[in-house]
Amino acid sequence: MIKASLIGHTIEVFAKFTERPTLPSDIIIRDFFRDRKYLGSTDRRFIGEVYFGTIKHYLRLEAVAQDALKTKFNHPQLVVSAYLLAFKNERPPELQKIIETLGNSFARTYPLDVFEKMADRKREERRLKQLKPAERLALYYSFPIWFAEVLEKDYGPDQVEPILRSLNEEAPTVLRANRIFVGRDELKKELDDLGIQTTTSAIAEDALILSKRLNVWDLKPFKQGHLEVQDEGSQLVAPFAKITSNRIRVLDACAGAGGKSLHFASLLKSHGEIFSTDVDSRKLDEMRKRVVRSNAQNIRIVKPDKQDAMLGPKVFGTFDVVLLDVPCSGTGTIRRNPSIKWRLSDEMHDELIAKQRSILERNAPYVKSRGVLLYSTCSLLRSESEDQVRWFTELHPEFTLEEERRVRPDIEGADGFFVARLRRA
Repeated sequence: MIKASLIGHTIEVFAKFTERPTLPSDIIIRDFFRDRKYLGSTDRRFIGEVYFGTIKHYLRLEAVAQDALKTKFNHPQLVVSAYLLAFKNERPPELQKIIETLGNSFARTYPLDVFEKMADRKREERRLKQLKPAERLALYYSFPIWFAEVLEKDYGPDQVEPILRSLNEEAPTVLRANRIFVGRDELKKELDDLGIQTTTSAIAEDALILSKRLNVWDLKPFKQGHLEVQDEGSQLVAPFAKITSNRIRVLDACAGAGGKSLHFASLLKSHGEIFSTDVDSRKLDEMRKRVVRSNAQNIRIVKPDKQDAMLGPKVFGTFDVVLLDVPCSGTGTIRRNPSIKWRLSDEMHDELIAKQRSILERNAPYVKSRGVLLYSTCSLLRSESEDQVRWFTELHPEFTLEEERRVRPDIEGADGFFVARLRRA
């Protein structure tokens, strides 16, 4: 496909994102590709790269376009053009001509000097220097200003830029060996025999990192249940319970699609009992498929309408481990889903804090004497993580914080994750 057509398709799918920014960006482009089966793999790669790149850097590109045009109006074709000029080194005259050819589709063209201004990095640098440090970094890396200010408060001024930069980088694909079938070394050999290169994780004992992206779901080891796709940070949660026996009862109260329940099943080698529940039945339906493929024999999925019957007061104080992987801002996973940036707000953050506290209060009674409460988030914000643990232990002195751990994409290379282990007296 010629470049003009590729750029036209990219503008079209990005326009769909701007119309519905609350939808996950990967769902929008998936549906777009599904309706355009004539696009080849090379075409899709170009469109996908520019589409996700534009979303990642949207605030910066918007500011560049507004500065060049001297207006608050931003047409999708102008924002995508700003990305192509800033990150793909397109030449302004050529790009301006391409955009002109799309005029009939997008009903807007711009003079050459607009493209030249957008391509002028020194012009952008002079404008950014006029801003306060946190505001400058937020705009340059395309994050809400309040988010950069919170990072500055939580981690210090010198840590803000490394964190923001890392959240715009491409995340690796990480696999977890399913111990029910294989260990990590065995899985690595299986993949080596298929010509697939991996490296072992330095922080997660079952994790292998793919050297390059590929369709994992078509692999024989995946279909056989020998592996799951799970980031290194997420893989730290289940082992953090420090299980010493496989004859235990585990409650995963915010199971979602079951990644951490499956990890517990792997660690327990299908012994013990794992009760997995969630408020979203659709996620549990997806989990059921994964359970079958993994050959986990010890997971009991509890749908929302069965929670009162199966997880009522009669089973309070009977679980050795209660995992609360609570709903959170997801700021630690922005590099995997950049549209999270545009859903972040102070109001949403306050609602999440209240929801997390409600989940803690509601599920703490399930923990038995000397049992473990695991609290985890995929958030970089201390208000959702360390501060919540402090709040809970102050209200519930029967729980003692034994250990907590945080990983960051700019340090360990994993998604931003937090996990705390609390012991009941």
